[in-house]
Amino acid sequence: MLNAQTAQSALQAHANNNTIAAQTIQVLLANKSTTFANVVYVTKVATAVKLKHVSIKKVVSANVQLFSNINAFTSVYANAVKRTANNIAQNDAANVDQFVAQSNYFTHTACYSIVAHKQTNALYLYAIYNNASSLYYIDNVLATKQQVAEYLTASAASALLASNPVVLNVTNNVLHTVKVRTIALANLVSITANKQTVSVA
Repeated sequence: MLNAQTAQSALQAHANNNTIAAQTIQVLLANKSTTFANVVYVTKVATAVKLKHVSIKKVVSANVQLFSNINAFTSVYANAVKRTANNIAQNDAANVDQFVAQSNYFTHTACYSIVAHKQTNALYLYAIYNNASSLYYIDNVLATKQQVAEYLTASAASALLASNPVVLNVTNNVLHTVKVRTIALANLVSITANKQTVSVA
């Protein structure tokens, strides 16, 4: 559970600039198709340009689905979207049935949930969120979302404060509730899965 104490521990661990190795994650996932896991990570929040001197960090604890031995051509995301979209009455059944995921900036590796940036080869953890909680820090002081929003661009502030879990995929005209994140391995603090926890030193 994320609280101020665990968030501070995460910030301190992240400050060490250590990274959980991709191979360690692959071993943790034990070559299973789908694994439920808890991940903790820290990201820097981009401020409006005129406020770039302000340091804002977001600490997230998320319950997620991770994937290992799935064929790279399997539409994990598209299948998840279709499952949730079928429960939303406003959707057109034909649009849902024909939903196709768009191309991304990354490619899946031999371990499906470890993806590589097509240009830089930087590694990310590909995860489908079940639920998540987060805490924000402005210059290392705990802050509310409303306080953080004051430092962002108008569009970023609006996105931060939005509470509707339903997303419209404009290309396919489909409403769904799937949240996929790609978390830079450099931002990961810990992963708990299969009754084990790996964390940065």
